[in-house]
Amino acid sequence: MIRNLRVATAGLVSLAAAASGVLLTPAQAVPFGNLTLTVSAAPGTTAQGPGEFDLGGDSTVDISIEQVDGGRAVTVPGPSLALSSAIQFPSYRDSATYYPRAALGLTPAFGQALSPESSDFKYGAVFRLDETSSGGTLDDGDNLFQRGLYGEGSQFKLQLDHRYPSCLVRGSAGRVGVRSQAEVTPNEWYRVTCSRIGFEVTVAVTPYGGGDTERTSTSGGTGTLTFDASLPASIGGKLGRSGSIAANASDQFNGAVAKVWIKRL
Repeated sequence: MIRNLRVATAGLVSLAAAASGVLLTPAQAVPFGNLTLTVSAAPGTTAQGPGEFDLGGDSTVDISIEQVDGGRAVTVPGPSLALSSAIQFPSYRDSATYYPRAALGLTPAFGQALSPESSDFKYGAVFRLDETSSGGTLDDGDNLFQRGLYGEGSQFKLQLDHRYPSCLVRGSAGRVGVRSQAEVTPNEWYRVTCSRIGFEVTVAVTPYGGGDTERTSTSGGTGTLTFDASLPASIGGKLGRSGSIAANASDQFNGAVAKVWIKRL
């Protein structure tokens, strides 16, 4: 577990794996700053350290890498010059007792930095799925991005269970989930965006680099989403309230992630 990598942000965050070094910097002076994460390690090496991370700006969000059973998050080539590197998460293993897992955690130092509250918002990821990605008791899904846990008051998540992207938003007024009709092809890059606008929750799936976008929407009330500042958001798997990888049903994402974002609208 690697902790205490920190970056300034408020309600809008963009995390993009690129080649010029892990760096989170404000992109524009707006009330909710826009940030970029880049990965400096050479392709195939373990992304860890504070030595391999260079973080700029004020310190308001902790970045951690959680690892279990020898799991590693490593850098690999990304899908384009704009996203020239990506973070590769551990491969699927058919085991009920020993399963390498890794996930990134984002924990605000204070306030509602990663809480959409009552605002319309969107979040999403650019990713590539491995050929095999689920089936065992320790890994029964593929979570790309999540904040909030099942059974708690607020949650938003993007998952890729059984090769179909889906979005879930739950707040003070209820829970709305929507599953795309587009099945992704393993080893191909995609861009998926979830959005909550008014009473409508939408998932949009597009092949990265161009192609038709498949959109599916569901309507329902979700209300206000608020979180304790200590509760981490997670990339590539499910983190418990303590910030550690969930012991059971960790929903390890098996594949590579080149970009993740959340933005208030």
